[in-house]
Amino acid sequence: TVMDPNFVMLVLVVALLIGGLAFAVYLLLRTGRRRAERLRVAFELGTSKPAGVLGSAVDGLYRGYSCRYQVQYPSQYDRGGASLRLMVSSPHQWTTEVAKPGTRLLTRFGLLKDFEIGDRELDEHFRFAADDEGSLRSIFATETARDAMHVLVASENFESVRVRPERVDVRWSPRMPKLDEEPEELRSRLEFVVTLVQACGYPPSQPTPR
Repeated sequence: TVMDPNFVMLVLVVALLIGGLAFAVYLLLRTGRRRAERLRVAFELGTSKPAGVLGSAVDGLYRGYSCRYQVQYPSQYDRGGASLRLMVSSPHQWTTEVAKPGTRLLTRFGLLKDFEIGDRELDEHFRFAADDEGSLRSIFATETARDAMHVLVASENFESVRVRPERVDVRWSPRMPKLDEEPEELRSRLEFVVTLVQACGYPPSQPTPR
């Protein structure tokens, strides 16, 4: 019997799509491994390894903290960038992010929180929110914590800090390979974030990033 030409064409198209997808996955995996290999020197010797979906992240230790550094590619709704997660023990929950016109408007209408920490420059350019305003102000009552925050927010493309009881997440955006994929830049980011969490009094926790 002669096979239907339309069926043969469909099989060929499906095979090409599957082959193309497999090749794309292979390229992403290879890129992730190469990135992890290049960035490993930023962590404590012998502690780093590729992680995350398709090797988009790298896990490692830095000054005793379990860390995960992940690169995010741009999409239609996201400018992409890089994020750094440290596993900590924190009694607080708070966030800091670059103040934008949209968030300022929502804050004005009372839809978002915006607490002042007592530092004019930080209060003017960044939005602070927390479960408890008093705890937030007590964190930044020390000059050490304020100085550490000034250094972190001055890092190029800084976007936000989010503190939870078990972790601290910091994000830089938009995506810039010359920043996000350079070992020296990652080492600086690690140093800035660890300095901040230590100034806030958050010791390392044992669980590894996930």
